[in-house]
Amino acid sequence: MKTYQLNILAVCVMALSIISCKKNNGGREALEEGRVTFDLPATTDVVTTSLNIKEVTLISTEMKATLQGSTSSDVHYVTFAPDTTKIVDYRLKYGNSALLLPTKSYLFYKPIVAIPAGSNVSEAAVLNLSFQTTLRPLSTYVLPLTITSVDGKPQDPVKRRVVYYVFNTGEALYVDHTGYAPTATASSTAGSNAASRAIDANTGGTYWASATTAALPQWLNIDYGRNVTFSGLDYFFPTAVTPAVGGYTTSAKIETSTDNTNWTDRGTYAIDVNNAAKKQTLNLPAPATGRYVRFTILAATPYSNTFSIGFVAGILLRN
Repeated sequence: MKTYQLNILAVCVMALSIISCKKNNGGREALEEGRVTFDLPATTDVVTTSLNIKEVTLISTEMKATLQGSTSSDVHYVTFAPDTTKIVDYRLKYGNSALLLPTKSYLFYKPIVAIPAGSNVSEAAVLNLSFQTTLRPLSTYVLPLTITSVDGKPQDPVKRRVVYYVFNTGEALYVDHTGYAPTATASSTAGSNAASRAIDANTGGTYWASATTAALPQWLNIDYGRNVTFSGLDYFFPTAVTPAVGGYTTSAKIETSTDNTNWTDRGTYAIDVNNAAKKQTLNLPAPATGRYVRFTILAATPYSNTFSIGFVAGILLRN
């Protein structure tokens, strides 16, 4: 009798274990492939967003999954992921000029989401985008996304739905000078720090300096080779010059010209480049157009407590 009772107990324990395993691993309602899809109209396979690439900002894009048909009494977990091979299909359907969004430009902050029990729609998956300034201006970038698995079960790569998240970029932060070689002249020069050093690629490192024997104001005149339209500019001060040495610009004037003879005053601006970037953005009251831009330093702190001097380590025109 005792042996019989022990056998009954063993069978019960085994049954409970099987039920528990089934509940934890396989007890959830099995969903047919394709029943979970994007929470978008069936005819929609493109989601388009305009992307500002002038500044580095964190942008979040959300997407949800939907359970077609009746609701489920169980929670279901859905995994979103890119399928970069599908860029080929997008180009065939919508145009060959589309670019694949670079991997460094996005991160799936929340790729796995739940469809709660009794609901048909999941919480939002979150795709974060950054490093926008590295993208090409006026271009179309595409990131093909799919639902790769439901409750850990991989979905058929051939049959699963693809939605193309399209990002159209606007103007770049700075005016593009491709095909043109800007040149510069100055009112005076200190040693080897010629005007050309203010417009080379080493922004902040190399610089133009006015002669220590010449009183302010002193100017830098940049010829961009054709008319350019800009909304403002970034003025860079030499990174090597410290506040203790002085020479910090405190006031400057911006002018434009189409012929290098007749000039239009675009405003006088207070300058403060005593910051980590040694830079200040000057926004014009309205967009300006000109082939020539003259940056005149009107006032600066004394250099070595003695000299009056102007520094320009870089001028970049903003779109």
